[in-house]
Amino acid sequence: MLNFLKIMSLAWALVWTAAGADDTDAMDATFAECQAPGAEVPLASELGSAGFMLNLAEHPDSIRAVAGRLLEDALSAETDAATAACKPSCPSVTVAEVVYRVAPTAFLIAAEQNDVCVRFERETAHDPLRFDAREFRTVEELNQWIMDFSQGRGEDGRALYERCSSNCSPRYTFLIAEQPDGYAVKAEVLCGLARDKSNDRYRISTALRRTCAVN
Repeated sequence: MLNFLKIMSLAWALVWTAAGADDTDAMDATFAECQAPGAEVPLASELGSAGFMLNLAEHPDSIRAVAGRLLEDALSAETDAATAACKPSCPSVTVAEVVYRVAPTAFLIAAEQNDVCVRFERETAHDPLRFDAREFRTVEELNQWIMDFSQGRGEDGRALYERCSSNCSPRYTFLIAEQPDGYAVKAEVLCGLARDKSNDRYRISTALRRTCAVN
């Protein structure tokens, strides 16, 4: 009789353990489902010049001017510009972030590309260089950090160009979220094919992405 009770207790323990594991698996699946980024809603796309004199003068066609304007417009965009398709199991609250991209428009021909840049292109297209979140109080401070970062200035900029070496050209994706006291930005960089420096035009684009929140 004692052995029977022990066996029954063990059986119930196994049942509850299995049920708990199923619940944990279900919670993990819900978390992953709610955290998955929603579809991007394009906001704007323009060309800007990397020309030194234009940027020094903050000409309307310079990267600095175009980037600053598009970034300001994106961060002040209506919050309902994108709708996350949240499952019923996700909380009703959604988290919005601006997706801000900067990339050259012209590259050297294949015969002129360094092997290391071709390799970096292949590797970072699937696994971009990632940089931890930085926080800024104003859009102006945020844009200044982006400009410094992309030109190899400051701690983050120097780290970028140590990792993206030779004459390889970075293509930037910045993920920007509003915080109570300003903005947080994370950077992802595709380091790859060398750009054709005879063409100083860059494509600058913004989009809005909303992700379902999790408890």
